[in-house]
Amino acid sequence: MTTIQTALSAATIPKRRDVLTRRERACLVLTGRGQSEKEVAQQLDISPNTVRVHIENIKRKLGASNKSHALILSLLLGETELNDFDEAEAALQI
Repeated sequence: MTTIQTALSAATIPKRRDVLTRRERACLVLTGRGQSEKEVAQQLDISPNTVRVHIENIKRKLGASNKSHALILSLLLGETELNDFDEAEAALQI
C-alpha cells in the first residue's frame, strides 16, 4: 500500500474542507496558481510573512513535506478541488 493509499484509508481523515481555515485555503489555492508569496500577500491584503506562516501551517496540518505535496494532499483529502485552481472559476470563491 502506498503512502497516499494509507493516508486515504486512515480513519482520522476529516470530512471535506474541515482542516484548513478559509485564509489558509486561499493562500494554498493562489500559490497553486503559481503566484509568489508577495503576490498572494498583495491579493489577500496580508504580509508575505503571514502567507509563509499560513503555508507552514497547511504543511503541518496535512503532513506535507513541501508546497507541492500540500497541494496534492489537499486535493486528495477534499480540502480543495481542481476547479479551485482554475482562475476564471475560482476567483469568485476566494
